[in-house]
Amino acid sequence: MAQNDFLIDLYVANSASSAPGTIDLHASAGDLITVSGTENLIQALRLRILTPLGELERLGHPDYGSRLFMLIGRLPGPEVNALATAYMREAIRREPRVASILRLEVGSLPGSPESLLIETELLANGLFAPVQLSTTIKLSTGHIEVKPNGV
Repeated sequence: MAQNDFLIDLYVANSASSAPGTIDLHASAGDLITVSGTENLIQALRLRILTPLGELERLGHPDYGSRLFMLIGRLPGPEVNALATAYMREAIRREPRVASILRLEVGSLPGSPESLLIETELLANGLFAPVQLSTTIKLSTGHIEVKPNGV
């Protein structure tokens, strides 16, 4: 599978002006912006991680999403880190474009001990360069942010 086999999708972005947990479509020159290639894979993973597992069951996608939302309200520590690792690995493995997970590390976010930082490096089918994601979860509020490393 080559990078151009990752298809094209509408670009979905979190907006600072939107309510928490909502997403926005963006337009440019009178048309909706699209995303393709590696950016499409990153967006697909972000949306999968942000969606609670089972949320789309009524639409025929019972295995879409992640269980990271189950960590909300938990106290940070080794047990929560182990659960975060398992939940993240489970969600990423359900994405068919991912060949393997090269690295998945969970720890506290520097300067924010109530937040988890999940660093992920994965290899997508047909790509030679690894894809890196950084996910933060604020355990007290449930705010989850997923972005490519370096952004």
